[in-house]
Amino acid sequence: MLVLPSGAQVLEGLGGIDETIVYRKKDAHAGLGGMWRLAKDLRRREFDLAISCPNSFSQALLLRMAGVPRRLGWAYGGRGFLLTDKLVPRCAATGACRVRCRSTTSTSRGTWAARCSRPRAPRDDSGRRGGGLELPRRARRGAGTPLVGFNIGAAFGPSKLWTSRGFAGVAEGLRRTRGLRPVVLCGPGEEALGREIEAAVGGDVVPTSDAVLTINGLKALVKRLALLVTTDTGPRHFAVAFDVPYVCVMGSTDPMMTDQPEARGEIVRRDPLLDCMPCHEKVCPLVHHKCLEDVTPAQVLAAVERVMAMEPRP
Repeated sequence: MLVLPSGAQVLEGLGGIDETIVYRKKDAHAGLGGMWRLAKDLRRREFDLAISCPNSFSQALLLRMAGVPRRLGWAYGGRGFLLTDKLVPRCAATGACRVRCRSTTSTSRGTWAARCSRPRAPRDDSGRRGGGLELPRRARRGAGTPLVGFNIGAAFGPSKLWTSRGFAGVAEGLRRTRGLRPVVLCGPGEEALGREIEAAVGGDVVPTSDAVLTINGLKALVKRLALLVTTDTGPRHFAVAFDVPYVCVMGSTDPMMTDQPEARGEIVRRDPLLDCMPCHEKVCPLVHHKCLEDVTPAQVLAAVERVMAMEPRP
């Protein structure tokens, strides 16, 4: 697995991985010189196949520089010429996708039926190492009160952010109907946003803006939640892995791109959809951001009722 440092923490505790190579883009592998050093290291390992998961031009370029003979990935953003096997999904409402592959190196041309399966949780307790233990202890004050996590940020950009009044409205509704205590999940660089939403949620909220969670700490906390209300970002997939019920508020992105048909979750979008949805832009090009601003707490609370009624997954 070739991952950024944060990705290494995400994978910690999972079986089936022979080796993890860390891509240190901010120091050892910074710039073209650093990319070339990493490419030479990968070339020495003589890989036969590389599967490029992100829609990243630079990663596809890295794999081409490394001389990996077969490079499979999504043909987006003008990077298709760097790949030998180009994938484009055609998704249906059933949650299954038809994936068209155009191969330039072999006879493997064709279409395959692919179905998402639920990610696995770490098989050991690694999610409790490396920080984050203090917050769960603080969250246990109030003896057995179940917790609802509000994941507020999105590294992708502001186009994925929901409103503070939206989170506050959901928190009030869940206190009243289910007795859930809110926890605001705040990552590095999200402290100001975290304080804004903590103030809006108020009451017995468990803050994290003064004790930012590590990835391992975040995994440990998500695992013990009764419910997660989240933007379209990473912690949503931790909830899927740990079979935690979740509701994802989504605006600028296409839900079929990250569909999880086997999860105890639901996606809430503006109803009716806008003509500009989904745009997949980091910042709303039309400035109004109505795809998320118009999503109401009542929509999310209705989805919560449906999600909480779902049976746990095996």
